[in-house]
Amino acid sequence: MNGFIKKTVLAQSILAISMTSSIAQTTPKQLRTDAYVQSIDQSSQSNTNYKALNLNDVIEQGLRSNQEQEIRKYQGEILDLSWKDSWEEFWIPQVSISLDTNEQRLGTLVNGSSTTNKRSSTPDGTLSLNFGDYTIFNWGKDYLQYLNTKETYKRSKDVLKERSRDLKHDLIQNYFKLYFYQEVERLKRDQLRHASFIYRLNREKISLKKTTKEDYYLSRAEYLRAQNEYHDAKNNVQIQNEQIAKLINDEVGTKYLLRDSLKYKLISTSLSEAIKLAKKTNPSSLNAQVGVENAKRSYELALKENLPLPKISLKLGAYDYRFNSSTNSTHYSTGPGNSDIDIVASINATWSITGKGGLFNDRATRSSMLEKHIAFSRKGLVNREVEADIKARYFTVTSLQNQINILDARIPTLQKTFDTILENYMNKKTRYINFKNTLIELTETQILMEQTKYIHLVNKIELARTIGLEDFPGENFENLAVKIKE
Repeated sequence: MNGFIKKTVLAQSILAISMTSSIAQTTPKQLRTDAYVQSIDQSSQSNTNYKALNLNDVIEQGLRSNQEQEIRKYQGEILDLSWKDSWEEFWIPQVSISLDTNEQRLGTLVNGSSTTNKRSSTPDGTLSLNFGDYTIFNWGKDYLQYLNTKETYKRSKDVLKERSRDLKHDLIQNYFKLYFYQEVERLKRDQLRHASFIYRLNREKISLKKTTKEDYYLSRAEYLRAQNEYHDAKNNVQIQNEQIAKLINDEVGTKYLLRDSLKYKLISTSLSEAIKLAKKTNPSSLNAQVGVENAKRSYELALKENLPLPKISLKLGAYDYRFNSSTNSTHYSTGPGNSDIDIVASINATWSITGKGGLFNDRATRSSMLEKHIAFSRKGLVNREVEADIKARYFTVTSLQNQINILDARIPTLQKTFDTILENYMNKKTRYINFKNTLIELTETQILMEQTKYIHLVNKIELARTIGLEDFPGENFENLAVKIKE
């Protein structure tokens, strides 16, 4: 082993000398080696805005500054205003002020030949304080419509909250996606470093005729391939940086230095508990339930609309102030020639014999009944799909946990294999192809471990999203962030 260490130190010295010479001695047609990588890195880092970031920062800034979240805030205010209109329309008499004037002549451009009905040059109109009619009882028809409006409003407000919750989930996923890509970049950099080390060693050896051309060209090809993969990994990081910047509304081109890593944690919620929770909180199930309740009330309303039920209301009337050139008067009335405040009953019902609606509006009533059946069927379909989705997500999570256990045992074995083969290759006891294959397998397995942990997190978050929860009971996704040691 001491011989291996000495050879490693010698090779690193050769590597440092050759890097210096490669920067000083290059040709336009010849691809630079490490100097090429460094030049790409330096050019991409010029005029770049760097920002340190941890998971809590992403969540806080995203929920505060995300542009779609800002739109949802305004949409919520619009829903509140619309609901106030509906509430007051049902519970409070409609009191309004109206001003109606006849045409007032401001001037005459051309005098006509007929002026028997000349327009007045003075104001002429009516200013009214109108109390309208207040419905006292109409067999619950207005109330059924009011309840439908209320349920739709409440569900719409909940949907906005669910979208904010989805944004938080997206922020967590994208933060750890960037962490995963940065880990891939790090592993590809290590792969490039190992490939570069052996390539430069063989380049020095070939000049001394201490290695074969086969090993030299194989090591050069592997070195160039590792460069390709390294730059692909860097590009993925750059693209994900832009995605984070978009979500938290940062400046375009910002690059992030992550302060938190991903902590792998087994799922603690059982499958039966997840299915039970989803029946109460899944967004699609809640939408379907509101659809059922609204359809039931709409069908009940359609039946009542087809009956000759009297409507009982209160005639509140209006104060009218009439003004013109000869009259200025105010009077109160509840109808033509009447100022009594009466409780009145009226029936307004129409039954079709032929044409639209069918005999006695049968088609309209049946359509409302079918809409109710559709709502029930849709609810059953949604509940089935939700349960199937939860089971698929849950089985995926448990399968990934098994894979992580296997990878956790596989990586140390591969690391020891790689160290042994590297030492044997330095001592000319094994072929280069063995070194190459082991290096690739080690790198890909390490990447697979990071990828599996990330996908495990994504499926846990998507499972919580499907259930309709921000976090699992007794858990918190934010606690999966572990501070990276400097």
